Amino acid sequence: MKLSEINVDKLSRQQITKILYGDEKDNGIKGDCIFVYGGKGIERVHKAVDLYNQERAKYVLFTGGFCQGKYICPEALKMRNKSIRLGIPKNKILVEYRSSNPKENAIASLFVLENKFGIHNIKRLLVVSIPYHYTRSLLSLKTYYPKWIDYTWCPANYQKYQSDNWWQYSESYEYVTNEIKNLVKFVREGQLIDIEIEI
Repeated sequence: MKLSEINVDKLSRQQITKILYGDEKDNGIKGDCIFVYGGKGIERVHKAVDLYNQERAKYVLFTGGFCQGKYICPEALKMRNKSIRLGIPKNKILVEYRSSNPKENAIASLFVLENKFGIHNIKRLLVVSIPYHYTRSLLSLKTYYPKWIDYTWCPANYQKYQSDNWWQYSESYEYVTNEIKNLVKFVREGQLIDIEIEI
């Protein structure tokens, strides 16, 4: 079945989990850059720092320009500042702070990667985001990035957003159920490529 053909209202909890979280595990392969999607919470920064300290990649790219209400500093800059305090050298950090959603994170970051590496030199990105964001994170990159680039999924450790507990907390339940609706919507609109899935 195509992702675009899914009736979101008829999905079970298990089906939503399978679609959004995927079953891909971190394969341990090194990459050219750690690509961190925009978002709140220190978990993404901790994951990026861990990957950098394991020498999985020599650079980290923080994305996201979301600023609203009490959040007056773009997400990417906040994550950069935290990562510097945690030991990543400033000259190993790239930032993209104009985007406000995953599609924009991917598109705007393409120019940052081109300017730093030359996109033709990139073979693999290590992708960091919240666990339920697996499918949209990778589809956003696969839709707008060159086909030769490979990806390794490295989810951050958000304790209340895991595949085995997200429905137990009202906030994570709301985020996850909204994510499946948005994912199918964006695929139907052509913003993301359509894929075959098994549910």
